[in-house]
Amino acid sequence: NLLDDIRRETRTSFLFIAHDLAVVEHISSRILVMYLGHVVEEAPARELVGSPRHPYTQALLSAVPTLDVNGRKRIVLPGDVPSPLSPPSGCPFHPRCPRSQPKCAAEAPPLVSPDGSARRCACFFAG
Repeated sequence: NLLDDIRRETRTSFLFIAHDLAVVEHISSRILVMYLGHVVEEAPARELVGSPRHPYTQALLSAVPTLDVNGRKRIVLPGDVPSPLSPPSGCPFHPRCPRSQPKCAAEAPPLVSPDGSARRCACFFAG
């Protein structure tokens, strides 16, 4: 809350790095999600949290604790994070991605906004 107050009162920008997207959403107007040093999704905070498009963003959000009595399905990613010294070919997330196709191993998807909105996603099969 203190950071949010400072940001509003002084019109200061912050670069806030965290894995807890609930906290990030609380103090941010825009969120960039990175995986292995690559931006995989970018959007206004509420839009990104409300409807994530990239599978990694979806997995991160599924890990946020919730009071929802129905529970949210936790997405557990297989395997380990690859070494940044020896990244995989193509999309950096493809070895752990539930949507991965052969194209993902061969080619890195561009960070694009297919609908011309303020959202961008680097996934050939973003939902």
